[in-house]
Amino acid sequence: MSLVFNQQNIDKEKMEFVEVLGYNIRILRFEKKASSKTIILLHGLGASIERWSELWPFLQNYNVIVLDLIGFGYSDKPLIEYTVDFFVKFLEELFTKLQVKNPIIIGSSFGGQLVLEYSLKHRDFFEKIVLVSPAGTLERPTYVLSQYIFSGLYPTLENVQNAFQMMANNPNYLVDENTVKDYINRMRLPNSKYALISTLLAMRRDQTLQKRLVEIAIPTLVIWGSEDTTIPVENLEYFKQMPVVETHIMEGCGHTPYVEKPKEFYEIIKKFIES
Repeated sequence: MSLVFNQQNIDKEKMEFVEVLGYNIRILRFEKKASSKTIILLHGLGASIERWSELWPFLQNYNVIVLDLIGFGYSDKPLIEYTVDFFVKFLEELFTKLQVKNPIIIGSSFGGQLVLEYSLKHRDFFEKIVLVSPAGTLERPTYVLSQYIFSGLYPTLENVQNAFQMMANNPNYLVDENTVKDYINRMRLPNSKYALISTLLAMRRDQTLQKRLVEIAIPTLVIWGSEDTTIPVENLEYFKQMPVVETHIMEGCGHTPYVEKPKEFYEIIKKFIES
């Protein structure tokens, strides 16, 4: 199933489902024929393609692939064990099927953790890496992360609104009502809660990543929001041991700076991508 429509300044935009490991995976592609660079966006725990919607208008000069990870968004949610190894295997087949070579990848939170794990197994696959408040270094869930998990298990309007507002950690930032409603709808889909908890357990079992960060040799930019209380900005220190790393703290942002300040976020990554 696919939907193709035109958008100003973008050659072609396409939403479709592709089969990966025997499951239907939702992807969105922006094709820019004049560009030689491909950017892949990987969302965090419990999120979906739509989480990047504030950012992608700024990426119109690149080929862009956004996806719902298996178990999340509107991709299939099989009753399997969602291990980190399984997600890496999933990405391997996805990239092969989409014929992606040497892309730039941006991973947020759990998506960032997956990027790191994939890079450790496929050391020369990515051209560059951008990590946004990546998971993988927390020893125990923070209060805000726990509230976010709670909102996924009990997706009422109040619970979800409060959780998203806490993740932003900014009283002047108003969470979009459509974002809240879409999250509620997705978390009420069959097996959504199972996939959420199974993935969370996999994240907590992956306790060696912190020590292996030094093995990453691909040019990497790590961005953190100064007000992030989901995965606190202090965790940025772990990534400074990576041999080829730049770091940037976005002031006044919580866990998803590409949602809260998309233009500023874009200017930061553009400088890194084009350097």
